[in-house]
Amino acid sequence: MEIKLQKPTIADFLFIEWLWGDPATTEILGGPFSFPKETRMDWLRSKSLEANAYFIIKKDLQSVGEVSFRDYHEGTANLNIKIGAKYRGQGIGRKALQQFLAYYVNERGGQTMLDEVKRENEAAIQFLLNRGFEQVEENEHTVLFQWCAKLK
Repeated sequence: MEIKLQKPTIADFLFIEWLWGDPATTEILGGPFSFPKETRMDWLRSKSLEANAYFIIKKDLQSVGEVSFRDYHEGTANLNIKIGAKYRGQGIGRKALQQFLAYYVNERGGQTMLDEVKRENEAAIQFLLNRGFEQVEENEHTVLFQWCAKLK
């Protein structure tokens, strides 16, 4: 199984619409979410801004998820990773996140990645803990995780 990260193009809009709209994928995230046609080009342009990065996750040639960061500032950004429900449990997220964090550190100079997860999203919490993220804060509804690059 080959996992690749690919910058999005207009051709990916149908996949993104499916991923965000799939109840099985987004239920725990508060979705499904809409991807209105009239906002798609602005959304695509926003993904190339310095404070953001967005990739489609490919398993072989099949689009299976997304990984991104937003609000990059002084070496810190907020993570988003989403694997389509029908593709989970295959190690795709683990491999994609590993590649993404390497890109974040080596290409963008990032040092810290944050991810705020709903408390009831036990699978995401365990996934982050298993990938070296540490719990740094929690409240009634969410848990905040932090990953820091290891300095050589």
